[in-house]
Amino acid sequence: MCLRSGPPEIDVDLHGDSTIFPPSAGHLVALRTKAEAQAAVEVTHAHVVQVAQKAANTLLRAIDDALPPSTNITVTLQHLRRFAKITSLPLPTRRRLECSLNQGRPTDPGVDYEADPDIHGSTDCAGTPSSHEASSLYLLICAATTLSREQVLDILKSTLLGGSGSSPSIYTIPVPAQAPTSQEQALQWSQDYWPTVYKKHNPYGPHPSIVSRAEDALRPLAADWMGLAKKVGTEASESSIGECIGAVIVDPGMDGAPVAVVAAGDARWEETASKQQQNNGNVMAHAVMRVIGMVARRRRDLLGIEEKDLRNAFLDYPAGPTEQTVFSRGIVQAGGYLCTELEIFVTHEPCLMCSMAILHSRFSKVVFTTRMPRSGGLTAETRPGLGYGLWWRPELNWKLLAWQWVDGKLQDDKLPPTDIQA
Repeated sequence: MCLRSGPPEIDVDLHGDSTIFPPSAGHLVALRTKAEAQAAVEVTHAHVVQVAQKAANTLLRAIDDALPPSTNITVTLQHLRRFAKITSLPLPTRRRLECSLNQGRPTDPGVDYEADPDIHGSTDCAGTPSSHEASSLYLLICAATTLSREQVLDILKSTLLGGSGSSPSIYTIPVPAQAPTSQEQALQWSQDYWPTVYKKHNPYGPHPSIVSRAEDALRPLAADWMGLAKKVGTEASESSIGECIGAVIVDPGMDGAPVAVVAAGDARWEETASKQQQNNGNVMAHAVMRVIGMVARRRRDLLGIEEKDLRNAFLDYPAGPTEQTVFSRGIVQAGGYLCTELEIFVTHEPCLMCSMAILHSRFSKVVFTTRMPRSGGLTAETRPGLGYGLWWRPELNWKLLAWQWVDGKLQDDKLPPTDIQA
């Protein structure tokens, strides 16, 4: 029995400054949403034409005027530059354009001009640009689904040639269909497809500016809260009531002074005679479930609601010495709704059950240290991982922000294997 009559004397500063759980260096890594992980590169095709620099603006106005009213190139392909010199194009695109020119025919979206030996044999088509090429521009006209090649050709002939003369060459090349979600992704696409611009926008998740501001607020004390979570997890493990998994709930505070509200370690083995008798133990006593229950218990205490039975399946009462100290000193608002505006720090990626409990409790932020690819419900990757990404799913009725705290010092031989349910 780990419940004690009163909180022990232990040096725990609830504002995140403690010698009992010294912080270690690390950094926050924002999680990707499920949609973001699935849509790494969605490719469409776009029409491109080579044009003299002096005619570029005239042709651009003519193209934009000819687009259907429902189409806006600045929206559909706003992440791609409209003009590019041959020297600024990535090598795969240059090969497509120049090999097509050498063969005297427009590019075919179904042909890999970089790899097809029938097109350029052993000769690299992307050689040194001619003086004409160097002084001209390539104009990204529009998506191939917006205007047909014939429609584009009619516009080019009427604009550049006054309706007569030889037909200019139209090229159709693959380009990214969606905007990049990071500067690194924009640079990669610029090297693979077409010059791409990152406009600090994420069509698949929270706006980068929101994530950045929240991360700035979390960063100063993230290591401290993770240290506290590890401490309560260690106490649970050493007392044999649970695995070395811990969770801390933090109130960021209206005045910018975050404070720990409650902390709890795993207690899945507290009600079982041995780990061998029940492999999963009491799943309702996972650290996340216990710490959420403690918030409700604190609020009931503040409202003067008498507990008829202290014990329950969730074991939402403080057990270890650090749990009791935080529970007795932590501050929680009596009238708050669930865990709205609160933040939760966990040593391990929560399992599916605990991830949904975090979601339904309306937390604003979640941070964990160790990924759990066989059981975790927050990460969106499937190699490895289950790929649920529950923290940001449009079909669910709540979203929050999520990070992994990358800190190798929190990984040690006391931590449980990554195939258990956290």
